[in-house]
Amino acid sequence: MRGNKHTGRKHKNQNKKTRPSVIAKKRRNKDIDQVHEDLKTPQNFQPGTLPRDEDLPGMGQFYCIACNRYFESDEVKQKHERSKLHKRRLQKASDNPHTQQDAEMAVGLTTER
Repeated sequence: MRGNKHTGRKHKNQNKKTRPSVIAKKRRNKDIDQVHEDLKTPQNFQPGTLPRDEDLPGMGQFYCIACNRYFESDEVKQKHERSKLHKRRLQKASDNPHTQQDAEMAVGLTTER
């Protein structure tokens, strides 16, 4: 008899993030085009101008526009702004968004009549 080998079924590594129940529960962020619009008016998202909400961290006063996240304090927000995730998301948001006209031109449709 050879050593103690497992002779049962092989267990496949299931990617649990592809299960529909997990995907349905995922917290959705704003899309890049929505963030691009919000970045045009950053003065609307300054502490003191935002409505106070006791359900949000920091009473909803420390908000990152690019990441759509609230923070407990200004120090925590500043630490977040130095993170790679924030910088990557900010770079995506600062690019010029594509328009419907760009999409039509890419497939060869013209918008002239």
